[in-house]
Amino acid sequence: MPVWLRRSLIALAVLIALLVAGAAWLVASFDPNRYKGLLIDWVRENKQRTLVIDGPIGLSVFPRLELTLQGVTLSEHEGPEPFASLKEAQLAVQVMPLLKRELAIDRVAASGVRVVYTRNAKGESNIDDLLAAGAANPADAPASEAQEGAALRFDVSGIELSDLQADVKDEVLGIDGRFVVQTLETGRLADGAESPVEFIGRAQLKQPALDAAIDLSGQLALDLPADAPASIGFTDLKLSLVGQGFEVDKLDARLTGALAYDGRSGAVRADDLQLLVSGERLGMALQDSALRVASLVFDPARRAIALKALDLKLAGRSGDNTLAAMLAWPSLEVTGDALKGSALKGSASLTGSGADAQKLQLGFESQAPSGSFERIRVPGLKVTVNGSGGGRSVRGEASTELTVAPQPLAVALEALRLQLAFADPALPPMNLALQGQAKAGAQDASWAFDGTINEQKFNTTGKADLSKDVPNVQAQARFAALDLTHFVAKPAAGSKPTTQGRKPDKADEPGKAGDTPIDLSGLQAIDGNFQFRAGTLVYPPYQVADAALDATLAGGTLRVSQLAGRAWGGRFNAQASAQAAKDLAAQRVTVKLDASDVDIAALLGDVADLRKLEGKGRVSADVATRGASVEQFKEQLGGKAAMRLTDGAVRGINLAQVLRQWKSAVTLNKDAVQTARAEEKTDFSEISASFDIQNGVARNKDLSAKSPFLRVGGEGLIDIGKSRVDYLAKATVTAMSEGQGGADLAALRGVTVPVQLAGPFDAVDYKVQWSAVAADLVGKRAKEAVTEKAKGALGDVLKGLGGAAPAAGAGSAPAKKDPLTDGLNKLFGR
Repeated sequence: MPVWLRRSLIALAVLIALLVAGAAWLVASFDPNRYKGLLIDWVRENKQRTLVIDGPIGLSVFPRLELTLQGVTLSEHEGPEPFASLKEAQLAVQVMPLLKRELAIDRVAASGVRVVYTRNAKGESNIDDLLAAGAANPADAPASEAQEGAALRFDVSGIELSDLQADVKDEVLGIDGRFVVQTLETGRLADGAESPVEFIGRAQLKQPALDAAIDLSGQLALDLPADAPASIGFTDLKLSLVGQGFEVDKLDARLTGALAYDGRSGAVRADDLQLLVSGERLGMALQDSALRVASLVFDPARRAIALKALDLKLAGRSGDNTLAAMLAWPSLEVTGDALKGSALKGSASLTGSGADAQKLQLGFESQAPSGSFERIRVPGLKVTVNGSGGGRSVRGEASTELTVAPQPLAVALEALRLQLAFADPALPPMNLALQGQAKAGAQDASWAFDGTINEQKFNTTGKADLSKDVPNVQAQARFAALDLTHFVAKPAAGSKPTTQGRKPDKADEPGKAGDTPIDLSGLQAIDGNFQFRAGTLVYPPYQVADAALDATLAGGTLRVSQLAGRAWGGRFNAQASAQAAKDLAAQRVTVKLDASDVDIAALLGDVADLRKLEGKGRVSADVATRGASVEQFKEQLGGKAAMRLTDGAVRGINLAQVLRQWKSAVTLNKDAVQTARAEEKTDFSEISASFDIQNGVARNKDLSAKSPFLRVGGEGLIDIGKSRVDYLAKATVTAMSEGQGGADLAALRGVTVPVQLAGPFDAVDYKVQWSAVAADLVGKRAKEAVTEKAKGALGDVLKGLGGAAPAAGAGSAPAKKDPLTDGLNKLFGR
């Protein structure tokens, strides 16, 4: 060996020994825990976050750089709330590749990790400060540094994560909930490498509603070019989702096949894709339902779509009914303006068991598609429907031209024509004819239809803004006549439930089984403006002419600015509002009504099923209520109401006939109770009253009813919540008729006759308080007797004062009576 070579080797050996010795001394003497305070201060000053490191920091340098941490927590930006924490973490990085601008990570392991991620509707998140560049302006960094940073390569030998929880609230994506990672293990992750991936976790989301276990496995391939977005591919993919979510109970979804995403072009590819789904929704249990696609390529950069063998099959059961559906699309190939493919074909059926079982058959087919990448047309799309069961039937068909725009995704139905015929033994026959068009995309939708319902014409137009969290809808509808009798079955005779006329039981209390709940949360689903017009509107028992409705809906509050029309022989105009609330008991409804020239009997009969009052005139009300059920709405009702009627009557009692029997009743000196009878009534030329309503109880103090021989006033209450009345009417006879009984009533002229009305609305009892009448008559007769006697005595007094005085000295003559003394004695009965 040459001397120079031997000496060089010895020198190199000595140098390596010195380096090893120096590294060993550095590792042995360096304590990273001394720098905890510096790191905590740097995070506080540069990131405005609080960093806490409760455990020791471990560090090794060679042959790899390895860092271990324990008991670490990090706060939110400029706040004490926790952002992230970890129980233990390890990071090992190879040293030598760093010298070549390559990041080769041997191992990443962590456990007990907790992370909170939030992003508002503006796209601002709680990690923006962590992702911000260190320099004040990244453009000021030297170009060489940017180039060197861009050349850094990523290579991870493996990742092991366990017990990780991420609480996510992303208003942009509409996600709110928690993701749990039980285990995540990968092989090598690097550019061009293929690695096995095993993931077991759970999604517990409020929005969208999802609580399901997630199991993922497959081969992951990464393409990480330095000058282009990353690409990712999955082969031997196996993904399962088990739990409940997407409004499906007992969800079990399993996806297999291969998926790939090209970051350069944005292309998506799927091969041998198969999705198996089972679950329960709306009472239907899906079993062995499957979607299969041999291959699908969507490449927007090349304006290309390639689909082969799409096959959809659904199978399920609902009670005794069996569901079966299929859709087949053999092929579709689009390249730019060139398009070729096969026609669509499918069917669906719902079949029951038994002689009177329901059967529904749907069929659809189309012609071969045409068009281009931007506009795929499926002409001649035809859907037929044929169903029967339980005496009911539906038959019809629809035809349209379907247009699909892939990017951005939009669907349009052009030249739509629909014909449907419905038959139901409990309803009148109904025939619907519709023509028009509709379209919908990711951001908006619109429609315009004309049609007839049983030869009654209508049209409707509208649009919807779908870009917001809550869709905004603008809709208008006009009907020449709309008879909703076709949609409302008539109740069987005697089948109408009522709580009137009996003592309420626990089932009728708010929130109990006998009560009807009210949930206005549906008002929060959309916002918008709505307009409705109908020449004639029939909704049993209501019949309205020239019906008009204008309403707005925003933030869960419906405001009806106009509800007007002609009904009950007159006109009405109303304003109303309904406000949803998270606490259903806080739901609120208000109504303001002004009705003129209306038939009060027809109005009360339709609205409240009451037949106690007749007359025509004006009715007004301004009321509000709140609650979670019908009973609570009645019990919380408050506000004011008033009425002024002419040519009216109160049904249930003939007061004139009752008063004609006063002699026998007064002789008995006993109050008489009479049950209301529908065939009897008391007529009045005019009736007016106002009501102050609080807690479901309407109180009145100013009743004024007039007839040719009666004046009636009174006061009392109407308990709307309990459907009861407790009212004291006071009738006064003012004149007598010349006919039969007129002379009998003459004695009651000026006498007040109290009549107590009490009981449930449908069984009011009338009690005439004859004892009070008798007392009034006695007082009246006594007053008349005293008056007549006083008049006679006073005449005697005046006569005595006008006589001659006796002569002086005639003491021997008989003494004469003093006229004044005699008159007073007669006055007082002495």
